[in-house]
Amino acid sequence: MRFPAPVRIKPRHALVLLWLWGAAAQAQTPQELRTYEQRLQQLFQQLDRNGNQRLERNEVQGHPYLERHFERLDQGQRGFLAPADLKPGRPSADERSKRFLRKADQNRDGRVDRQEAERFPWLQRQFNAIDRNGDGSVERSELKEWGHQRRQANPSAGGQR
Repeated sequence: MRFPAPVRIKPRHALVLLWLWGAAAQAQTPQELRTYEQRLQQLFQQLDRNGNQRLERNEVQGHPYLERHFERLDQGQRGFLAPADLKPGRPSADERSKRFLRKADQNRDGRVDRQEAERFPWLQRQFNAIDRNGDGSVERSELKEWGHQRRQANPSAGGQR
């Protein structure tokens, strides 16, 4: 994998980029995610002093986030980080449905009724299709099932509403 020419990133900015790593998984648009991944690639190149496309432990010294999370990020237990190890993972459908329900369920009853759905135009448009049992509310299981069927019908949609 070849990366563009390195861009100098100040160490304090590197920490901010990595701190935002979790937020990147929730990027609003594919363009935002691509921009974030480009910044991570630039950071990787800057830290990879010997240019071998690996970040060994000595190359991450002085970067507290990477030092603390080295083992977790090195999921293959190889002793180094590859560019893919820094890319944000896409949350599972189960995790996305949990997050959405926490956000939308204002009265905390475990479901989203039509009034709560008003804050989400896509949910208003799809409400009847998602509310499989017709009880006037959307439960997490219905939301997950709808998402699963949507992904099966259109794999290229990639979670876009």
